[in-house]
Amino acid sequence: MRDKEKFKELFNQALVKDVFEEEINIVLSGQYGKALELLRDAESTGLYPALVGPPGVGKTILCRYFASIRAKESQYSHSFHWLTMDESIKPSHFLGSFDPAITLNKGFVLDAFNPGPLLSAMLEGGTFLANEINRATEYSQNTLLEPLEEASISIPHLGRIKAHEDFFFISAMNPEELSGTHRLSEALKDRIKIWIKLTYPDKSTELDIIRINLPEHFTIEESELELIYSIINETRKNTVDIEVPASIRAGIAMAKLLGRKRYLEREHDNKEKESIYVHLSDIVKTVLLGSIKPKPGVKVQDIINRIINKILGA
Repeated sequence: MRDKEKFKELFNQALVKDVFEEEINIVLSGQYGKALELLRDAESTGLYPALVGPPGVGKTILCRYFASIRAKESQYSHSFHWLTMDESIKPSHFLGSFDPAITLNKGFVLDAFNPGPLLSAMLEGGTFLANEINRATEYSQNTLLEPLEEASISIPHLGRIKAHEDFFFISAMNPEELSGTHRLSEALKDRIKIWIKLTYPDKSTELDIIRINLPEHFTIEESELELIYSIINETRKNTVDIEVPASIRAGIAMAKLLGRKRYLEREHDNKEKESIYVHLSDIVKTVLLGSIKPKPGVKVQDIINRIINKILGA
């Protein structure tokens, strides 16, 4: 019993009730400022946008930040709902479903229905993000046609509901050439009117993103940040061997690991710091192993070794 009460206490402490309560660290220079402006334009004109870009360029965090702005400005709803797609997603994941036990007792009544994230956003006038929308099958994509065209949706056994006027829909997707994606249906594409392309950011923006994601006590030198960027950028230039290069997340991970090593050296008053090349060689082997996807027939370890030799000379 005590464990149950402790769980409830911890759950309530951790629960984020409104999106505007979240502290979202974001860089809005370069392409991100323009993308945010386009999202605001889409909201003002009632047009639904799509963010298109490779994994790890910040599509999701930009949507969360935009939703937090909407929540702070709204007098009605502070909600942000999202669903990440894959082939297992069914219409019930969007809409919700009936609780079997209650349904057996009472039938298909409203009390037995558990709403899904899309339906919740429509009722509350919140923001809904269909994340990685082109990983869903066309069958599941078709669930979105009525909400985007008519601002309504039909709930089996309960009827058809109209969305609140503040309901806003955003989709995010990877480029079609990436494996695991499906082609968007023509009907769905026709309902998305603003296409916002995001690529890997320019150097200064990416370094700013890495900096704001470093814990305060993890400080590294600018020359070390430059080396990290060179390593990450090398994976993006190698289109012969690499299908999916390292994302911004990989750069953040390298900087955090290096920052921890530098922090421990300061804590132990180590006068002779280990060479950056030694530290980064070990870090690169650890991080890039799961951060890049090689082309068929290419060994990821061979790619990593070549990058280390070229950038670090080790």
